[in-house]
Amino acid sequence: MKRIFILSLALLLLALGVGCIDSWDTDTPENVTPALVLHYEQGNISIPINVSDIPVRRFDVNATEVIGIVLADPRAGILLENGWNITSIRTGFEKGDPNTEHIDVEFRNDELTLSFFIKVDERERQAGRGRCSATIWRGHPWTSEPFPEEEDYHQAVNPYMGLFVVVDHHNERVLMAYDDTAIFYLYPSYGDATEWE
Repeated sequence: MKRIFILSLALLLLALGVGCIDSWDTDTPENVTPALVLHYEQGNISIPINVSDIPVRRFDVNATEVIGIVLADPRAGILLENGWNITSIRTGFEKGDPNTEHIDVEFRNDELTLSFFIKVDERERQAGRGRCSATIWRGHPWTSEPFPEEEDYHQAVNPYMGLFVVVDHHNERVLMAYDDTAIFYLYPSYGDATEWE
C-alpha cells in the first residue's frame, strides 16, 4: 500500500510538473529568434538598426558583424543622421575583376531614390571604398556633352583628386561630395554646400 501511495504521488507530481513546464511558453512560438537591434550612437543621437529587417543577398555573411563594422565608419553616421537607411547587404564586385567579390552595405534615401554603398571587408574587420548609385557623367563643363537627361541625378568625377560630386540636375543642386573613404557634403545638412556649387 505504501508503494502504491508513493508511486501515485510521484506520478501526480510528474503530471503537474509537465503541465507547468508546458504552460510557461504558450505565448511564444518555439523557433522564433528575437530581433537583433544594433544602435548607431553619437552624442545624444541613437538610431536603432534592426538587423533582422535588412535583406542579406549573400549567404556566407554574418549580417550582425557586417553592420557592426559599417556602423564604426563615419560615413555610416553621416548617412544615418541625414535620413538614409541601411537597406541591404549584398555581393559587390571589384572594378576590373568581375570574379573578385566583396560585401556591399547599401544605404538608401527613399525620398531621393538614391543609394550609397560602403564596401566591407569582414576578414580585416574594416569598411572600405564608398560609391553612389548615380550615373557617372563623363563630360566636362567645357565640352558640349549633355547631362544624362533620363536620370534624375548624375555624378561628375574629378579623376585627379578622386572626388565625386552628385548633382540633382532637375533641381540644380549638389546632393553629395565624396571620395573613396569620406563624405565631404551631404544635402541638406552635412558640410558646406558653397564649396561644391
